[in-house]
Amino acid sequence: MILLVKLAVGLCRGLSLIAAAAVVLMMLHVSLDVVLLNVFSMSMNTTPEIVARYYMVAVAFLPLGFLTLRNQMIAVELLDFAISRPVRMVSDFVIYISAAGIYAVMTYANWLKAMREASSGSFVELVRFQMPVWHSYFIVPAGFALATLACVLMALAIASATIRHTLDATTKGDET
Repeated sequence: MILLVKLAVGLCRGLSLIAAAAVVLMMLHVSLDVVLLNVFSMSMNTTPEIVARYYMVAVAFLPLGFLTLRNQMIAVELLDFAISRPVRMVSDFVIYISAAGIYAVMTYANWLKAMREASSGSFVELVRFQMPVWHSYFIVPAGFALATLACVLMALAIASATIRHTLDATTKGDET
C-alpha cells in the first residue's frame, strides 16, 4: 500500500510539474507573439487558441491532485473551531469521500467528451488552416482522475496512520 501511495504522489507531483511548465511556456509563447507583432509586424495566429485550449486548461486542472494531497485546496472552516477532533476527522473523511465521488463523475463525463472529440477529430478553424484541438480534451479527465485518487488517499490517511505518515513524508519536502 505504501508503494501505491508513493506512486500516486509521484503522479500528482508530475502533473503539477507539467502545469508549472505550461505556465512558463505560455509566458514565453505570448511574449514571443508580442515581440514578433511589435518588432516585425508578424503575428502567430494560433496563440489565443493554444493559450485557451492547452496552457490554461493544464494550469487549471493538472495540479488538483497534488493540491489535495498537500491540503492546499480552498476550504471553508466555519465550524471547525467548535467541534471536537474526532468529529472533525469524521467530517473530513465524509468530505473527502464525497469529493472523490464528485471528481469520479466529472472524470467519467469528461472522458466521454474527450473520446467524442477524439473520434470526430475536433479542430479550430483559423485563417489559413485547421488546428486540431481534440488532444486538449484529455487534460481535464487526467486532472480529475488524479484528484479522485488524491481524495481517496486523503480519506484513507484519516483512517490509517501508516498512510498518513507516508503522505506526510512524501509531500512534506515540497514546501517552500
